[in-house]
Amino acid sequence: MVSAITFALLSAAGGDAFSALRDNPQVSERTIEHLRSVYGLDQPLPTRYGKWLSGAVRGDFGESISFRVPVAGLIWSRFTATLLLGSIALLFALTLSLSLAVLSVRYPSKALNAFVELLILLASSTPRIVLALIALALMVRLSGSTSNEAVGSVMLTFLASITLAIPLIALFLAQAREGLSKAMNEDFVRYARAKGLSEWAVVLRHAVRPALNPFLTLFGLSLGALLGGSVIVEAVLGWPGIGSLIVAAVKNRDIPVVMGVVLLTSSAVWFGNAVAELLQYLNDRRIGLGKTS
Repeated sequence: MVSAITFALLSAAGGDAFSALRDNPQVSERTIEHLRSVYGLDQPLPTRYGKWLSGAVRGDFGESISFRVPVAGLIWSRFTATLLLGSIALLFALTLSLSLAVLSVRYPSKALNAFVELLILLASSTPRIVLALIALALMVRLSGSTSNEAVGSVMLTFLASITLAIPLIALFLAQAREGLSKAMNEDFVRYARAKGLSEWAVVLRHAVRPALNPFLTLFGLSLGALLGGSVIVEAVLGWPGIGSLIVAAVKNRDIPVVMGVVLLTSSAVWFGNAVAELLQYLNDRRIGLGKTS
């Protein structure tokens, strides 16, 4: 359904990959029509979508019109670059958010709570384009102090990952702190304290696990946010990932690349949701029993 809607919207936008050639007086209309015929752009919408879908089922996503390479190889090479950024960003956001959430319930001081609330406010309200521009400014300044390409690549990876992670920190931290705060007021936590367990044991062994289910749901949905945010971050910072590729493909009306990216990202979002449901089941087996009943 996603692929069909995307294909229809791209066709309804008007024009194609060779429309811009009409502005070139050295290219004849006959040449343009020949190119459209070679790539099947002169055929009706249902026919073009049917051919694309039959090829996609076999793993053949066609050839990029603008890059002149197979779409599958092009997308996979770019996706691995985005996957690297997303993995680092996700790991950083999870580690920082869970650590601050645990500390805020273990040491409920006004200063720490104020810091957490300020961090959530700033991370959630700052537009990603602003974060990307700040990272770009830092990158330009830091790159001027070193001529080592390897160091520059590491700095770019780090800044791009942090830029992707900041909005996730706000979501994860707010959810984790709220879940842990509710869990700390439950009867089983009071019972654990009454048994003489240390406060760290109470928090880590008894409060964290029931607070994880809503957090895991948010974790699954965060993959879509990562892929969406990568468009801005990669375009601004010049990272050769899936985000910058989709921008170039849409600009050039490269339908095979756009369709391949849409199919891949849709599958990634589905996979993230499936992983989140599996983790919820492993964390609380009653979820699976409840669904089967």
